[in-house]
Amino acid sequence: MSESWSPTVRRLLAVAAVVVTLEAAAVIALAVADLASIDGGRIAIGVGVAVFFLLYGGTQLVAAVLLLRGRAGARGPIVATQLLQLLIAWSLRDVDADVLVIRHLPLGAGLAAILVLVCVLAPPVNRAIAEREATDGV
Repeated sequence: MSESWSPTVRRLLAVAAVVVTLEAAAVIALAVADLASIDGGRIAIGVGVAVFFLLYGGTQLVAAVLLLRGRAGARGPIVATQLLQLLIAWSLRDVDADVLVIRHLPLGAGLAAILVLVCVLAPPVNRAIAEREATDGV
């Protein structure tokens, strides 16, 4: 993380990176579970879904690492994945609790996405990134 950034900025980005890393781990675990449960009738769909989840989780992991290294460009993929996660959480809000593996998964996923968005879009973070871009000439 950029050493020129204030402790507040570093703390906000660290919180966002940790939450995104946990989300990525969950998505990758979901991909592995999906691969393990593939049966003969749905090989193409199962592999396709697993590959999507692996790419999605991998993107989140890379973005979290880049965010910890102070790369402002990581915010775009992180914001995109969190907005997608909010939409997924919203679409799952009325699913029966018996169907969900984790009872309050939609609520947890939505709150995690909001936390990450608040951290990466906070005014101190925006100022720090704008200052860095101005000094770097980007």
